[in-house]
Amino acid sequence: MKKLLTILLSMALVLSLAAPAFAAPAPDAAPVDGVYTVDGEAVPVYKAGDAIPISAFLPEASNDAVLSIIGGADGPTSIITTGPLGGFNWDGLDLEGLDPGSTDWAELEKQFEQMYQQQRDEIKKALGGVPGQVGVMVNGVYVKFPDAAPEVAGGRTMVPVRALVEAMGGEVDYEFADQKDSVRLFIDKYTINFTIGGTTAVRHTRGTDTGEADKTIEMDCAPYIKGGSAYVPVRFIAEALGCDVGWDNAYQTAVLLDREALADKIDEKFTILNKVQANKSVGMEEGKNYQADVKGNVSVTLFDTLNGNKTYKADLTAKQLFNTEAASAQMSLKLSDNALEELNKLLAGQFGSGYEEAAAMMLTVAEDMEVILTREGLGWLRAAALDELAGKENVWIALDLGADWGQLAFTQAEDATIGWVLAQAIQGDSVTEWGSAMETVDLLDSLYGDDKFTTDRGVSALTIGVDDLFDLYKDKGLSEADMAEAKAAFKEYEITMKVDAKGGAEVTIIMETAPQAGVPGMKITMDVKQADGNVTMDMNFHIANMGEMKVELTQTQKAVRGRPMTEPPEGSTVVDSVEPFAFWGRLRRGPPAN
Repeated sequence: MKKLLTILLSMALVLSLAAPAFAAPAPDAAPVDGVYTVDGEAVPVYKAGDAIPISAFLPEASNDAVLSIIGGADGPTSIITTGPLGGFNWDGLDLEGLDPGSTDWAELEKQFEQMYQQQRDEIKKALGGVPGQVGVMVNGVYVKFPDAAPEVAGGRTMVPVRALVEAMGGEVDYEFADQKDSVRLFIDKYTINFTIGGTTAVRHTRGTDTGEADKTIEMDCAPYIKGGSAYVPVRFIAEALGCDVGWDNAYQTAVLLDREALADKIDEKFTILNKVQANKSVGMEEGKNYQADVKGNVSVTLFDTLNGNKTYKADLTAKQLFNTEAASAQMSLKLSDNALEELNKLLAGQFGSGYEEAAAMMLTVAEDMEVILTREGLGWLRAAALDELAGKENVWIALDLGADWGQLAFTQAEDATIGWVLAQAIQGDSVTEWGSAMETVDLLDSLYGDDKFTTDRGVSALTIGVDDLFDLYKDKGLSEADMAEAKAAFKEYEITMKVDAKGGAEVTIIMETAPQAGVPGMKITMDVKQADGNVTMDMNFHIANMGEMKVELTQTQKAVRGRPMTEPPEGSTVVDSVEPFAFWGRLRRGPPAN
């Protein structure tokens, strides 16, 4: 019962455990009974063809070098490497008959690297790149260079400009004046001019190319002519268009990410869902202020046939004022007395004897809290409990989250689309990352794309059943028996969605699983309604013979005259987030000695 209570009542209290990365060490000594030890721990040995859990080691070295190969006395080996090696096949390595005393480890490392390179080449070719050739990828697609290949010159990636620009939907125009080549690029909404041999380019927004340039770009490597093709630094093109650019050394590929263009491409698949996205808020018009009110309650019941069921409750209220430049909120989370008591015991147990004060204080922080966030990424946090912690009055903790984060938060609130959210999540500096990123897009499209809806009288509707869910795994290598067993775990599974012409939505989720292998049966039901920024949600989570959790939530939004705070009130005590409170100092030192 206590375990379930801990799980259910601590859902909002997430403890993140970060595993440290370790450089792969050398063996401590010669093998004993055919097993090596590393830092006193036994290193398992494997037969040829066994799956080698490289992920068990977290070396801090370059991405694609072999760090060490460890051999067992009778032939089996473990291979410890650096680099992103997941998904590679090492069955071709000859691991039989290896003897640490006589094996030519340098030769085996060479064999290993050859296999690694071969498989990288296969992946690169499958994605559209040319093995052994410097490549350029734009939004997950390799650019084709039919007449001239990219190259590295002076430590910079240089690309034939025409092929790259045309791949990005642009045009290239050459002019000749004073015996020098003048090049003009037309890409998207920009006109870009530069001269072969020069290191400065100017950019105009289309329609303004006769006036003053809106951006001057300094190139760190001058464009040149080779084999009749004009070569330019790929970073120059990226900077001119506002793209992110990275370098994947393992695949010798420059990776360009045009988030705006990518978002537009993705959004073509999700016009219905994007209507819902646009409808979820009252809007963020310049010069207007808005208010959002949230009310919610959570009820957790533990089943106990001997002593009687116990129910624990929590109530949430929040009032937020916001505009395009700032947001401020007052929030309160009130726990029922019995829930507060149980969580206090839980936290005190985590800290150890003598920390009951700390546990109680941590729980009271959320009872009365205020938050301020600006578009510049400046934030402040206030809670009544902080006054006691700091030994001061009206204390606010200052948080500098950075301009990029602040801009991201407000942009998302204003005009986030499905494409925008997915494009922002991509780092864009890895060839293989694009495969998983596009898989996510394809997954969403296969479930919630426009073609999955049927529209009648202005209402678009879809239903997702268990068969639709498992259709996603048809090509993932699962056997029919495995698929049938996985399906059998679901007694019921259905998601329904209805979207009206304005983007108002109704969503119903029903999922029930059968008990399996000691895991009890569960049932989740959820109903969500959204219209013009107003939301209601009802959820029930039931675990057979153990307990259930009920959640009710409402949100209303409206335009108001009141403005959000942009900084703590005059007379407040502002404390930097890194400044230690006396209370926290006691917490770090431990309880007083008896």
